Amino acid sequence: MTRVLIVDDKEESLYLLGALLRGNGYEVEEACHGEEALAKARLAPPDIIVSDLLMPVMDGYTLLRHWKADETLCRVPFVIYTATYVDSRDEHLAMELGADAFLVKPMEPDPLLERIADV
Repeated sequence: MTRVLIVDDKEESLYLLGALLRGNGYEVEEACHGEEALAKARLAPPDIIVSDLLMPVMDGYTLLRHWKADETLCRVPFVIYTATYVDSRDEHLAMELGADAFLVKPMEPDPLLERIADV
């Protein structure tokens, strides 16, 4: 079973994405900001991470920087899933920092699941 760490400060977003992934056979771990995500991932690295960008404590860009600098986590695919930073410059920055995919919320369930599976 593929283990996914989803990171978002909005409870509703965590719930919706978590329910979709669980319903499609994924094991899901949740975190509400980047600092919590890093702590959880360092204890038990996931197979993939799906993270929002705009969050308190540690935002998604900072999380991505730390993730790619970590010897254990750097090979774990990192997917950005955001509704706030949707400009092409935001996507360019995320991809420069090492993101494996940049997805804009909301997405229909089937295309979202396909993109996550592709990564």
